[in-house]
Amino acid sequence: MEIALGKLDELAPSTQRVAICEYGPAVYARPGSYKGQDVLVVCDSYANGLRAHLRVIDGHEIRFLITDRSLMESDIARGTLGDFLTEKFLYPSRALTNSEYLENMNIQAKTRVVKEETRDLVVEYGEMCRGLVAKPEFFGISRMRKQARVFLPSMADYLRLLESSVRQQNISILHDSFKAAIVTMKGDVVELDGDYATFQDNAIDKWLKDRASEQAVNILRQSQRAFYSYLTKGRSIYLNLDLLARELSEPLRAGLDPALAGRKPENPKDYLYLRTSEGFATFNETASFEDIVAKLRPGRPITISPLAGVLNEVVLVTAGNEQFVAKKFTDWHGFKWFTLNLVSFGSKVFAVSGKTRMTNEYGINRYLAKKGLKVPHIIHVNLKQRILVEKYVAGNGLNDFATKAIKQRTLTESQSRIAATLGETLARIHSVGVSVGDAKPENFVATESEIFTVDLEQAGKRGDFAWDIAELLFYTGHYSTSPTPTGGLSEMVEAFTSGYLRKGHATELKQAAGVRYAKAFSFWTPAPIILEISKILNEASRTG
Repeated sequence: MEIALGKLDELAPSTQRVAICEYGPAVYARPGSYKGQDVLVVCDSYANGLRAHLRVIDGHEIRFLITDRSLMESDIARGTLGDFLTEKFLYPSRALTNSEYLENMNIQAKTRVVKEETRDLVVEYGEMCRGLVAKPEFFGISRMRKQARVFLPSMADYLRLLESSVRQQNISILHDSFKAAIVTMKGDVVELDGDYATFQDNAIDKWLKDRASEQAVNILRQSQRAFYSYLTKGRSIYLNLDLLARELSEPLRAGLDPALAGRKPENPKDYLYLRTSEGFATFNETASFEDIVAKLRPGRPITISPLAGVLNEVVLVTAGNEQFVAKKFTDWHGFKWFTLNLVSFGSKVFAVSGKTRMTNEYGINRYLAKKGLKVPHIIHVNLKQRILVEKYVAGNGLNDFATKAIKQRTLTESQSRIAATLGETLARIHSVGVSVGDAKPENFVATESEIFTVDLEQAGKRGDFAWDIAELLFYTGHYSTSPTPTGGLSEMVEAFTSGYLRKGHATELKQAAGVRYAKAFSFWTPAPIILEISKILNEASRTG
């Protein structure tokens, strides 16, 4: 390389050169599988902006890529060249001069990629990212694969990087370098938990808020990245037709390499995991109910019985003395949910996609658990099959409680306490910024001293808290066998509002009393009962 650098004076005088590094397959590929070397030369005030040059020294090909410093730094900071130069710092490289400067560029490139890949995960998987963990190398492999799929000259580099004989060494380099970049981020977007990256709730909240627009932007961003990469490559070498032909034929030549023949790009999601109460679940696993529980509780007799639900496949799984609830999230296209979305139009829209509902259930469960709320322990997640396995919560569903209470003339002390605890529980959920979304009584289970929220598939951050209150109370009213309110119903609503005001805001009670919410339940609940519940909510909001 000393001889090669001596040839640089005619291309870039030493007084202009800021840093030099070797990049490309010669650094990381299987020895002997790649001919020549690739050298990046960073210069101050390089008049040509970006230009490639081929030199043959003692029969050895060296491809110099010379770039203006400000142009390279702009691509690293903002991707102005479609990440054409940024990509050189994602793969393993070797500093030849000014290693400190190059390491700084390396960190900046990887930091931006970590943020952008995290944003893409949030856009794709939503609430599920609250329990998602990633090996640091995920960010690099994910970006490289995306680039390789749209910018074909990068595909050969990607396959060489992960070729079996050098794969482990290269993965280790990626792991350490991306981990170092995450450390410099100091908890911005992601933070380290041992050897894994976890995602920050505030970053998830921000990107979920803009999720619809981000989905469109992601497609545009990837298309632009490919376009600018091709454009940049063409501009840098168009004066040298021989070099251009070599560059464009490189993917074909790589395909003729027996070591790469038939290989598919590695799936980055193999480096993602989901937290459960019993450790990590692999992101790409496929298994049935029986297989999941048999793996978790080997050697125990397993029985499976239907538990509930025609909209989801929900079963009770017994393994020895333990019980689990396993739910398979199917897409909803039934008349019931079309009707509910129709009558609640303007008040609430229900998610029908199985994937969306599963990510909600998993992500909000993880979030509430971190905030100290009572939710079932998640034992296992199978994203591909859309299966979630939770510990069975032994207790009484509050639909039975509500059905009995509203038929009585007056409540017992125990019933009043349960209603008040339910109100306080819902208020605590709201106080951490979560709306349940489908807050029917059957989605809560009372144990001896606490109330668990057991169905969160319609839940989310920054939702409609008043809707939760309205649905819980107005829907409960339809259990009544009388068209007029009983003393038990009135006392239950009063106890609920009293409990809600311990942790919640009176304005939410007032909003829940409005016609906008009541009309959604007029198909099921008699008007006199709706009016009675609205009256109590309004009174509680004034005294609260």
